[in-house]
Amino acid sequence: MKKHLGNLVRILVSVGILAYLFHGIFRKEAVEQIAGLDTMPWAERVAKIWSVGPRSLAEVFQQVQPLWFLLAIACMGVVAVCGTIRWQWILRVQGLDLPLRRVFSINFIGAFFNTFMLGATGGDVMKAWYVARETHHKKAEAVATVIVDRVIGLLVLFLIALVMMLSFWHRVYDDARLRTFIVFTLLFVVGTVAITALSFWKGFADCLPGLRALLQRLPKYETMRRMVKACRVYASHPGVLAKTVAITVPVHGLSMLAIVFIGKGLGITSASLVDYFLYLPIINAISAIPISISGFGVREGMYVAMFSRVGVPGAVALALSLLGYFANLFWSLVGAGFYVTHRKDLPPTDQIEHEE
Repeated sequence: MKKHLGNLVRILVSVGILAYLFHGIFRKEAVEQIAGLDTMPWAERVAKIWSVGPRSLAEVFQQVQPLWFLLAIACMGVVAVCGTIRWQWILRVQGLDLPLRRVFSINFIGAFFNTFMLGATGGDVMKAWYVARETHHKKAEAVATVIVDRVIGLLVLFLIALVMMLSFWHRVYDDARLRTFIVFTLLFVVGTVAITALSFWKGFADCLPGLRALLQRLPKYETMRRMVKACRVYASHPGVLAKTVAITVPVHGLSMLAIVFIGKGLGITSASLVDYFLYLPIINAISAIPISISGFGVREGMYVAMFSRVGVPGAVALALSLLGYFANLFWSLVGAGFYVTHRKDLPPTDQIEHEE
């Protein structure tokens, strides 16, 4: 019941943010085209806004040049390939030595479920389940690989955002919102490093009186203990960690380059390359926080808020965000093909949730 309620709240948040954002952008477009809009009755005004606005947004979509959009899709494809290779490196540390072809299949299935599905049977759970099933049910170790992969990706993303904001500190200093975010980024990086260090510190739970007994009362303590033990294995493999960080930097760079290509395709000239690489790490970092479903609404709102600072119209910034999502969605749909191929390996949903 709690899971369904949580999903419902996230859906309502996503829809609410998107409705508010779209209404604001559509209203601006309608004001420019309809005289005396604000003096109309409320119902008529809303009807006008939602008749003019979508047409304006559709016109923006029609302006994108196909070649630039195809380049964006290609960039996202390279990101997916590099992300799969990175995960295979992480899997091997745990002795989970799957063929690269199978790792590709599982990773794309996870991307498909992360995009379309809600609840406990999301992409990360599906990835861990498939790996555990194919490697003698090493469930804790499989989950640990997914966690480490996620943490490395997020940590590198926040570090890129931090480096860009420090490199252009004069722009950050003049913007109160960016100043707030740089504090948030610092806290996240320090907190992540601290938690990681404590996880690698064997015997830490015995250093504080009563902590071990408290942890043992938690549900599925033994599984959690095995996961922490699995995560500690990476401390003795600095070379693998260095490789994963090294490949994660261009992964994020290519995902941002895809948005640059889409911006070119939309004819955006007011935003420079520096603007993209300053704003996009911030947008991606905030969108990664699980506030809404797949970041919907939060991501689009951030695009509009950030790129309006460099003169990009709201409707164009919104199209930039949605087209970036569609470029990534293409590869998620590829995961649907892998899922259909391997669906016979999948247990009933209630079984996965029970094993979780």
